[in-house]
Amino acid sequence: MEAISNVTADLLAGVRAAGPEDSTDRLAREAGVPRVIALLLEARGIASAAQAHRFFHPDESHLHDPFGLAGMEDAAGVLLSAGTAGKRIVVFGDYDVDGVTAVAQLKAALSRVGAPAVGFIPHRLKDGYGLKPETVRRVLRDFSPSVIVTVDCGITAIEGVACAREAGVEVVVTDHHLVPDELPDGAVVVNPRQPGCSYPYKDLSGSGIAFKLAQAIARRGRVSLSSESLLRAACLGTIADIVPLTGENRAIAALGLAALARPRAPGLAALIEACGIDPGRAPTSEEVAFRIAPRLNAAGRLDTAERALALFEERDGARAKEIARELCAENTERQSIERRVFLEARARIAQSFDPDRDALLLEADPSWHRGVLGIAASRLAREYNRPVLLFALEGERAHGSGRSIPGVSLHATLKELRHLFLEFGGHDQAVGGTLTSAAFPAFREEARRLFAERVPREMLVRRETADVELPLEEISDAILEHLERFEPFGAGNPRPVFSCREARARDRFRPIGEFGWRGRLEGATSDLDAIFWSPSPPLPESSDAAAPFELHYRLSRSRWSGRPEIEIVRARPASPARLFSPLPSAAGELAPTP
Repeated sequence: MEAISNVTADLLAGVRAAGPEDSTDRLAREAGVPRVIALLLEARGIASAAQAHRFFHPDESHLHDPFGLAGMEDAAGVLLSAGTAGKRIVVFGDYDVDGVTAVAQLKAALSRVGAPAVGFIPHRLKDGYGLKPETVRRVLRDFSPSVIVTVDCGITAIEGVACAREAGVEVVVTDHHLVPDELPDGAVVVNPRQPGCSYPYKDLSGSGIAFKLAQAIARRGRVSLSSESLLRAACLGTIADIVPLTGENRAIAALGLAALARPRAPGLAALIEACGIDPGRAPTSEEVAFRIAPRLNAAGRLDTAERALALFEERDGARAKEIARELCAENTERQSIERRVFLEARARIAQSFDPDRDALLLEADPSWHRGVLGIAASRLAREYNRPVLLFALEGERAHGSGRSIPGVSLHATLKELRHLFLEFGGHDQAVGGTLTSAAFPAFREEARRLFAERVPREMLVRRETADVELPLEEISDAILEHLERFEPFGAGNPRPVFSCREARARDRFRPIGEFGWRGRLEGATSDLDAIFWSPSPPLPESSDAAAPFELHYRLSRSRWSGRPEIEIVRARPASPARLFSPLPSAAGELAPTP
């Protein structure tokens, strides 16, 4: 920390010598951070030292009162009343990480107050998503519950709730998805997005809402329930579901990640070990997103998510390690299946793609596995900078999943075609739905036309911008330590992108795997390791390896060497015309306009 203070003092001295103090200089001085860090804070709406301190130090005081959620008092009352009377409660979840971790938390809270609770997660391929009448009838037959409480689903389940209520079963719906015009009749609903809910934070995940309900049950039931144990699960669902890591979600993610350095449950400890994460170290949000979450998700994508739920509840260490190995094997299989779908869809798109015409990419195939469509769609959306919908044609049904790009709401746009769907729901950036195969051709034509009309062309032009200029020679361990305080990174708080006007490579980049390139860039005191994730190298093979180039990059710490590492976002041969947008620089001046 002394090194940070010295660097900060040097930078601030340079700023004061250069001219009058502006708002960025003031924030840097008062918060005790370098100017480049102050610029990043300002971009996140942080304008004072007090706000910076709150941002850098998330704690439990940043969590809101669970009873601020509309319906929470009634939900906790229904569950406690049934539980203390010994009546069975079914916790009905979704088959992704958000749903599984929500089920695990709520079961733990109910068991703590003595309620006989069982978890139920539908089978993606056999049952489909959500609280359907046929799935409800199976739950009634197999478990004879007094109450069904949904987590991460149920807000659109009009018929499913009606089926349960007709059988005399009480229903509590907890969900975070966008609220339809009509809510399920006869259910207690907890969703911060529902009309009339004054809860101050609207972007909780399904797992986050289950965390709040678990807290409410413990408080009303007057039992002790460790927030730390709940937060370990809640942070996994929050990060995996790509909700904004701002406000309360930032606190849930940060506190949960810190607690994961000390996993108490054998299953979590076994999974973290299987992911190659050093014991005793808190995983990063990116390690959760790209290593832990895919293994938990794989079970529900290919078969049943019951195995993922079992991992959280297993108390035998040997069996926990076995489940973790099984999840890793399923994830390897999932990667292979997803890769085939991605490459086939990509090849079809490439054959007919017209950037001036296509505002939506939509493909379908009878051989595609519906469990991996969302991941493949996400990769294609990033590559083409277009919303993407992929469908698996299975007999009389077409099951689809879609992913969007920033600024384009899939849900709001496709809602205009709701009449063509049998099932439909999701977020602005991710949707799922089912059509009849007979309706699919009409849907495809209407969807392409609708997006062409609704999406402004400028939204489809990839923005080549960075947050702030940071020349490679100014990179230091001190800057990196400050940057690491921005964790956890994710939606709403992405890892910053820096620009550099003139960078040089030590030699040509060499391929690693199928979609990566590695090389070394010249730094101030030593070379910097650099990586670029793309099928093509960061610079054309014909370019002079020693020639300068302009660079957009992310900065992180290598998990191998512990030194600063560059992840190249974009690179171009250097040009006097300045190909990148003017950016605020760490030195306190703007780059010249081209």
